[in-house]
Amino acid sequence: MNPLTIGFALFLVWQNASLSFLFPSSADKAISPLLVGSVSVAFLLAFCVFSYKRDAGTFTPAWSIGLSFLATVAACVASVLVAQTLLPLWGIYVAAAVLGFVAAAVAFVWAMAFSERSSSDTLIGVCFAFFLSSVIDRIAMSSGYFTIPVTVVACGAISWICYVLAIRAKPLDERPLLVRPTNTLEFVKLGVGVAIFAVALGIVAGTTADVATEDSMRGLNANTATAAIVVSCACFVAAVVFRKRIEAISLIKVFAPCLVAVILCNIVDLGRSDIWLALTIFSWAFLRLCVFLVLVEIDRHRIVGLPMVFPAVWTALWWGYAGGVFIGQNILPLAGSGTQAIMNSVVLVAVLVVLGAVLLVGSRLTMRLSEDEASDGEARAAQGQSGERIRAGEQDERRGVPGANAVAEVSGLPFDATGVPRDTGVVESLEDRCARIAAKFQLSARESEVFVLLAQGHTRASIAKKLFVSENTIREHVKNIYKKLYIHSRQQLIDMVDARR
Repeated sequence: MNPLTIGFALFLVWQNASLSFLFPSSADKAISPLLVGSVSVAFLLAFCVFSYKRDAGTFTPAWSIGLSFLATVAACVASVLVAQTLLPLWGIYVAAAVLGFVAAAVAFVWAMAFSERSSSDTLIGVCFAFFLSSVIDRIAMSSGYFTIPVTVVACGAISWICYVLAIRAKPLDERPLLVRPTNTLEFVKLGVGVAIFAVALGIVAGTTADVATEDSMRGLNANTATAAIVVSCACFVAAVVFRKRIEAISLIKVFAPCLVAVILCNIVDLGRSDIWLALTIFSWAFLRLCVFLVLVEIDRHRIVGLPMVFPAVWTALWWGYAGGVFIGQNILPLAGSGTQAIMNSVVLVAVLVVLGAVLLVGSRLTMRLSEDEASDGEARAAQGQSGERIRAGEQDERRGVPGANAVAEVSGLPFDATGVPRDTGVVESLEDRCARIAAKFQLSARESEVFVLLAQGHTRASIAKKLFVSENTIREHVKNIYKKLYIHSRQQLIDMVDARR
């Protein structure tokens, strides 16, 4: 175990606990604290957009440590006040908004930390952290009522310390923020499928919160923690055994049909509703973890940078959950009460879950992400074989026999006979692609510098700060660049750079 795994496990503990504290105070309320806490995740999106527009280089390790520290302190204070019922009604709503925002903010900085690890290490570490957090949750549910807030505060504080140790051990790298997805439609299908799942699970949470009490939530949380221990243990074992084959996106593939089965069990066997309810409540935490891992993979594959994609997707996920909570608390009760009303809500959730499962499992994006690392491995192997052929060709040339490189020179092909680019033999970096475009369209030296920074996602204000010139000067350079490249927007610029991979 390392500080990153331990810290993330403790973060999951206080995140789940703070969400559970909002259930009892949400009973019999049209606009519940649980709903407010879910909607307030949008503050993270607004905060990141503001930070990006102010300076695209804001997302640094120091920025992440400072944000996580303030968020952890605010979350611990709000959790204790809500758990001990020390706040008036308006204070509970304020605390709920704080909890929603800070939980999303800390999840964001943890994602940035995991994005610097390999895919297999991230998957194994997160699965083990999930298992460890489930064990701590189960132990906490068996402790006294007043010890739970103390446990939550301790987990939050130690989690932040572990985060700092992990960041100091391996600093975060600077990455481009804006990279255009290569298959937008598949991203939309994946996002819609996840949002539908969130709505369905929000409906379950809303109907549960509408009648929740402190005692009922303690029993439900204990059952949920037990389910989490079993599932997380299975995921950890699978990640270790099949570490070279299993991918983060595979969890969503397995999760979708399993959730369909759980919802159908609600219809077939209402007598075990406590078990199915615990599994459904647990599914919301598991869905968040799956989305967390997929977003880290998207950043690792340089599809879209985390500072742009995480706040947007996380907000959409929680807003879908908030919509479900509102439906579960305000619309479904209008259909009446009793067994028939419960059956109506279960059928509605089942329909949504099936629809979401179809979109997620049928998305070709899931297959493409899973194949990326295999393709990378094949490419590395091909490069190794190509290197052997190149050395053999050089030996032939020394003996006076035309080698592969000589054949390629005569033929005028952009690649030699081994299939490797003649200039470098490796895939071009973003800077190399920008240099080629700058040379082709005869950009000046300063325009080339600005061009690279634009392609990396920096704003004009950020570029002006980096190059120690005025923003008006950068504006003129950007105008000249657009004119020489025959484009009219930054997205066209990014598309042009991306097309030269």
